[in-house]
Amino acid sequence: MRKVLLGILMLTVVAGASAAAGASTEAALLRQIKVEALDGRWADVLTHADEYLRRFPRGASGPQVEFNRARALARLPGRAGDAAAAYREFAARHPEETLLVEQAWSGIFSLACDPRRQEGPGCAATLSEGLASPLAFVSTLAAIRASDTREEALRRRALPRLKDLLRTQSDPDIRNEILIAILKIDPREVPPPTPPATPPPHDAIASAAPTLIRMSIYDKAADKYTLRINLPVAFAQMLVDALGETEKGELKESAKKQGIDLDDIFDAIQKTGTGRFLDVDTKDNRIEVWIE
Repeated sequence: MRKVLLGILMLTVVAGASAAAGASTEAALLRQIKVEALDGRWADVLTHADEYLRRFPRGASGPQVEFNRARALARLPGRAGDAAAAYREFAARHPEETLLVEQAWSGIFSLACDPRRQEGPGCAATLSEGLASPLAFVSTLAAIRASDTREEALRRRALPRLKDLLRTQSDPDIRNEILIAILKIDPREVPPPTPPATPPPHDAIASAAPTLIRMSIYDKAADKYTLRINLPVAFAQMLVDALGETEKGELKESAKKQGIDLDDIFDAIQKTGTGRFLDVDTKDNRIEVWIE
């Protein structure tokens, strides 16, 4: 009887030791993957991520390892298609991993619309899919990225989404990205600033710094305005950057003759104060800028 009990005890000890060794190996493998990712050793990350998922299919850190596996594929030459598939599989399998799912979709968009390669039909299709996503982050990111594509239909489809986001988004950094995206698509579509609920006192108006820039471009050949826009002064530089190179050059040259450096437009506006800021009359266009 004693031998039986000792045998059971030994088996229990051995089983416990094996389980502890397995857990230790899992933790060590996870640490190794993290270190390799930090070092940018992506081939090693892929090898050890595959090993982890094979040996510990139900491991607690499985989602994190799957995500790092997709990251590794995205950084290895010739594996972009596999990386996109891995990111998609991860997002579908682990919707509860909100932050990682958002990063996965960011990776999907980057792979489809890689600026280092010529833009292909896959970019527009992927961004179109993103615009239809029920995930707010995904649709927002897709709309912002759509502003950089050459697909006019996609850019126009993104525009209403961007304008809706501008009305509801409170984060100033995201709002700035949305405004820039709208400017890239069509500066005329930038919503006017919301007026204050109650007008300030007259004295405050007289002494207030300029807050609004109004700009119009009249095309003489077409006999019509091609641009009429009102923007907060804080986005004046974005407005200048949104112009074509010809108009931008004419605007800067005219400003230079008047002693204004548009490369530092904010300082120029503050020094000039309210009223007519610039009036440029060329052979093709008439450009007027007012500050209020």
